[in-house]
Amino acid sequence: MGDATTDIVTQSLERLAERVGDPTPQVYQRLFARLPQAEARFARDVTGDIKGEMLSMVFGCLMDPAGPYQVNLVKSERVNHDGYGTPNDEFDSFFQIVKETCRDLLGSDWTAAEEAAWNAQIARVTAITQ
Repeated sequence: MGDATTDIVTQSLERLAERVGDPTPQVYQRLFARLPQAEARFARDVTGDIKGEMLSMVFGCLMDPAGPYQVNLVKSERVNHDGYGTPNDEFDSFFQIVKETCRDLLGSDWTAAEEAAWNAQIARVTAITQ
């Protein structure tokens, strides 16, 4: 951690938390709109805890995509999600869905540097864990 790209992603998440609080409902609304087949995989998440934890893990991975914990976490979650019937392309698309939701929630405050930083971190975490 500590590089400029990581700092930009972290700062955007801090602004998001200040402005919106918890973006979990918006992230999953977008996920289910884009990938309706994914909604059935969350049938046992009656409290929303699984969705919240999953989003928290994504944020952690984007703030340190090459960290040994994050790399192993994403690798193991790929296997777990495969067991739930989630193909790798859908697994990877969740990172983009998170970014798009955060960008939309920050609106005009979202910068080109943030777009580039998020894209770089997503590329890093998905490439490292393939």
